[in-house]
Parts: sequence; C-alpha cells; structure tokens
Amino acid sequence: MKSIIYGDDNGMFGDFFRYWDELPQDGGFQLFGWIHIGWLVGIIFVCIVTGYYYRKADAAVQDRILKILTGICLCLELGKDLYLILIGEMGISYLPFEMCGLAIFVELGFAFFHREFLGEIMCVISMPGAMAALLFPDWTRYPLFNYMHINTFLIHGLLVLVPVLVLTSGRYRPSIKRIWQIFLFLFTVVPSVYVINRIWGCNFMFLCYPSNGSPFLSVYLQHGYVPYLIIYAVTVILCILVIYGILDKIASFCGKNVVYINRKN
Repeated sequence: MKSIIYGDDNGMFGDFFRYWDELPQDGGFQLFGWIHIGWLVGIIFVCIVTGYYYRKADAAVQDRILKILTGICLCLELGKDLYLILIGEMGISYLPFEMCGLAIFVELGFAFFHREFLGEIMCVISMPGAMAALLFPDWTRYPLFNYMHINTFLIHGLLVLVPVLVLTSGRYRPSIKRIWQIFLFLFTVVPSVYVINRIWGCNFMFLCYPSNGSPFLSVYLQHGYVPYLIIYAVTVILCILVIYGILDKIASFCGKNVVYINRKN
C-alpha cells in the first residue's frame, strides 16, 4: 500500500506522501525560517482579508461561512487519518486528544449550536493554542512539498481563522466572568488526557514532555519533569488572564457586540 501512496521517488514531489521517519532529518523546515515565516504571513493575510468581508456579510451568511470553514477543518483531519491508515502509521497518538484536536470539535460545535461554553473555550483556549502550535510547530521534519506539512498548517490556520472572524465581527465576546468555564474544562479534560498518556505512552497536550521547538524544553532538560509541569501550568494560567485582557481590547476596538448564543437558525 505504501508504494501505491508514495508513487515515484524522483523529482520535487517524491516525498509528498512520505511519513516523517522516512524523511531526512535536515530535509524539513527551520523554526522561523523562510518557509515557516511564509506560512505565518499567509495565515495573517487570510485572516485580515477574510475578516474584512466577513464583517460586511449578514448574520445568515456569517453562519454559513463558519459552518463551511469548520467543516473543511474536520475534513482535513479525517483526510489525515485516512492517509495515516493507508500507509499503516495510524496510531493512538493521532487521536484528537491534544488541544488542537479537541479544538476542531469545539469550533464545529460552536458553528452549529452557538453555545456560550463552546465560544468561551474556542476564543480563550483553542485559538491561542493553535497560535502557539503555529509559532512553535512540532512537525518541522516535514518539507514544504509534503502532505502532512500542508495539512497540518491548514488545520491550525483554520483553527485560528474561525475565532478571529467571530471576535472581530462582534459575534461573540468572551468575558472574564466566565473564566470558571475555562477552568472547569481544563480540570475535566487535562486529568483524563494525562491518564491516557500514561496508559498508552502518548504525549497529548505535552503533559509528559515539551516539543522540540517549545520554550519549555530547556526547563525540562535542566530541571526535570515536575518543575516543567509546574511552570507549564502557571504559564497557562497567566496566559489565560492575559488572553482575556487582549480579547477585551479587541472587542472594544471592533465596536459592536452581537452575541448570538443559542440563537435559532
């Protein structure tokens, strides 16, 4: 099956469908190199342009756009799973138990059901998490012309785009009064994911060790697991507080605040 999926090894697209362990270690992209910066600039550009036209659209059109974008994101995730199954590399570590995997379903649920709880998680957890993943990607082994490279950047880009559209258009406004919902989500999900990590030897949400590009890597290597986990948790809490402040400024700057929670379609 791999030979059918991979195809010809010659030429620029010879590595397009290859899995990371069959690629050269120095054949990927560098953190904040031209490929990485190019993706970041492209995602920012798409957010700005799409956000401009999204704000001008009426509520019904905006709803359809959210459903389409979150649907595309889910299809990209399923496409990735199908690809991994076909090449025999699908495993527990690719199940959606990490934050960005959960974010796909959080944003999909918000697009279709408009629940306050999902909106809060989407804006305060999902979007910053996807941004962090884009800034410090752990898929640098994959070269530019590779399926997993493109698929992963597109998924994380969409996870950022959807809440950006919602926030800048005023369709939903997070409130620090609902911060308890964030901690309820984390206190429910994180321990469960930690148990899954221990049972199956995974590293969902980086609860066992940081990624290679993470700013926490030096803490983990020099001081060990417990200091890393403490600093990681404290940083997450501080980031949540900072994020609420930033989102409040964004909402004030964008003006209108049309909350559409539980609105009937």
